[in-house]
Amino acid sequence: MRLNFYIILILLFSFIAKADQIFELIKIPNLTLHKLENKNSLAYLKPTKDFFVGSNFKNVSCKKNIPQNFNEKYLEAQKGFDSYNDDFFRKINLRYIVLCSELEIAGIPALGFANPEMKTLILNIDSNNSNFERVLHHEVFHIIEHNFNKYFSTISWSNLNSREFEYSACSTCSNNYSLEKIYNSKGFVSEYAKSTISEDMAETFSFMMSDNNLILDMISKDEILNKKVRTIKNIVKKLDVKHQF
Repeated sequence: MRLNFYIILILLFSFIAKADQIFELIKIPNLTLHKLENKNSLAYLKPTKDFFVGSNFKNVSCKKNIPQNFNEKYLEAQKGFDSYNDDFFRKINLRYIVLCSELEIAGIPALGFANPEMKTLILNIDSNNSNFERVLHHEVFHIIEHNFNKYFSTISWSNLNSREFEYSACSTCSNNYSLEKIYNSKGFVSEYAKSTISEDMAETFSFMMSDNNLILDMISKDEILNKKVRTIKNIVKKLDVKHQF
């Protein structure tokens, strides 16, 4: 596994200005390498011009960045990813981080998108710093969930909620799903967490990673959320005993 990654690093170094070589790796056009992080084995990529990727399920589009905004968000991304230990991303099979502007998924504005098959996260640098960090961790969780789905029981998770609660049919079925923290949460960290089980898990993880003091305060007042946080911790520790929240 590690040998394969170093081969990819050599390819990226060799073809740093050739978007077609990066396209062969992750199937996204018009990208160039910004920086390789040897510490956590991540390659940061940015668009040389706008790109669009179509498929039967998702249409992903993003625009070229304004340099000043890109540099600020790159540093924020670097800081967020540095909160994981060196081996974590190798274990969950995440390799590439694409930073771009005006991200849309299937024509809907989005703050982030995880593509586990291509070992890639796409992050929208137009979001404010607090949301940007949370979205970063949120999308990391989707990589974890996809690659280790045997650890995630949707039935067990759903049973943690109150009996009268029901998730929506999809994560985009309502315009009322906010990323902001819920006060008097009753089992949920945000309105968006109420959309689907997968988004509930990802939102919970994102709060755990971005503001541990806040999540400790929330679970001290919310037994349902307390159980969800313990569930996430137990699963992540199975993957990486060194991981720290």
